[in-house]
Amino acid sequence: MFLAGLRKLEPVIKQEARQMPILNDIMDHAVIGRERKRGMKEGFERGLEQGLERERQIVLRMIGKRFGAVPATVKKQVEAFSAPKLERTALRLFDARSLDELLK
Repeated sequence: MFLAGLRKLEPVIKQEARQMPILNDIMDHAVIGRERKRGMKEGFERGLEQGLERERQIVLRMIGKRFGAVPATVKKQVEAFSAPKLERTALRLFDARSLDELLK
């Protein structure tokens, strides 16, 4: 592919690839497929962790906006929340009258 690119043969390669039946799936390869699947799983898990951390930051900012400065104890508490509990807390921010009521 690299050499074909240097020789400006991309259109020929594309045409040949369309006409050629692909019978092997790279994901079935014993080494490459396994490593790609592992990498995809790690990337997915890392993405979930980053998303959850970002959601915690947003909820803490919303708490600060609604109730004023966020005490360190509340910050630690929110940082330990699971994803479902964090979502419930975020939704209750609209109705809670106090920080204590929010965190019940």
